[in-house]
Amino acid sequence: MVLFGNAFTSGFTQEYEFDIPEEEEPKIEFNGNLDAKWGMLQTRKPSPFFGLQFYDIPEKSDYLSQNRLDFYLNGEYRHKQVGFFMKTFYQYAKEEPLSPSFFELYGSLNLSPRLSMSIGRRRFNWGKGYAFNPAGYVNAEKDPENPDLALAGKASVYINYNRSFASGSLQNFSVGAILLPPEAAINQKFASADKIGAAFKLYFLFRNIDIDFMTAFKKNEPQRFGVDFSANLRENVEIHSEFSYAHGEKKYLIVDDLVFQQKIDGVSLLLGLRYLNRFNTTLIVEYYHNNSGLSKNEFASYVDYLQSSLESDIPEVINPAKLNMSTTFRSKTLMQDYLYVKLIQPEPFSWLYSSISMFTIFNLADKSFLISPQLSYKPYTNFEVLLWPVFFFGNNHAEYGSKQFKRKVEIWMRFYF
Repeated sequence: MVLFGNAFTSGFTQEYEFDIPEEEEPKIEFNGNLDAKWGMLQTRKPSPFFGLQFYDIPEKSDYLSQNRLDFYLNGEYRHKQVGFFMKTFYQYAKEEPLSPSFFELYGSLNLSPRLSMSIGRRRFNWGKGYAFNPAGYVNAEKDPENPDLALAGKASVYINYNRSFASGSLQNFSVGAILLPPEAAINQKFASADKIGAAFKLYFLFRNIDIDFMTAFKKNEPQRFGVDFSANLRENVEIHSEFSYAHGEKKYLIVDDLVFQQKIDGVSLLLGLRYLNRFNTTLIVEYYHNNSGLSKNEFASYVDYLQSSLESDIPEVINPAKLNMSTTFRSKTLMQDYLYVKLIQPEPFSWLYSSISMFTIFNLADKSFLISPQLSYKPYTNFEVLLWPVFFFGNNHAEYGSKQFKRKVEIWMRFYF
């Protein structure tokens, strides 16, 4: 009885050690950069774009300089299923009070391992293109001359469902829905509820091919339908494409010195390639077509309209022309067909911490183009110097030949933290 009792007791008095997981600590991070930029620009005085932009300036110089400070501050907070994200931008050009622009300011919640949502001002990056995104319905308009430039997001409510598959041709699937509230217009606090926009995207990873189907609609605007894909033909060769269609797309052009609007079947297309050779040189090539843009003759009529408005020297004629130039015809891709080519070579000639690149944007309709070489040097971990000249070529009625400036050069000094 004693032996049995001792054995029974010892079996229940044995000590065990359990590792109790510690509660995850909140994670807070801040980072950003300060860009000190100085630029020198050679003006093109015969250009009507230059004449209208600087119409109120009595003495028009052959060269202009520009100095500014751009400050970016990013914050991130994560705790369990909750996140908060902030990207702010400040620009200092002259002695005026600084006010932040919030590129992003939103909160996110992981409702489950597959379902997440966010609400607030957020940036989206739809499409596969590098310099152009015809199917980027919720993106900020990209500048092909600086595709990597940080841009402001949009107020949105975003819900995304994602699922991965362990086997089979379909490896990943996700569906995203975005509600886009309109900007406040009534007493700067309210907006019409019927102007809320929406966008949806289906994503598939099928046999290592990324495929997206997207659509977007908003009151008084045509509904848009898009598709894109990207695939690696080899380890060092990638191709990508985007296609967008909108029935009743608005196209603006000049007829008899008046702005005329017509509706067309808007079709835009992107074909692109990225190639990496054995010398670590990257080549990016993209062709972009947008049939709602201006043709060669239509752009020439637009230039003549600006020129005749400027020569009238009548404020009542000049002011509407300036307004049309900055609103109706403000697109970075105002015409129909473009070719983008960029070469990137890190550490050329074994020059450590440096990178050189060169890109060109060629207007296939009027044969005008720009060329821009770039030199970057990072002598220290948190410091970078960038030399960035841009040269414009073309005749007086061509897009790049009629720019306000013939050439420009910028020097950036960027401090990271």
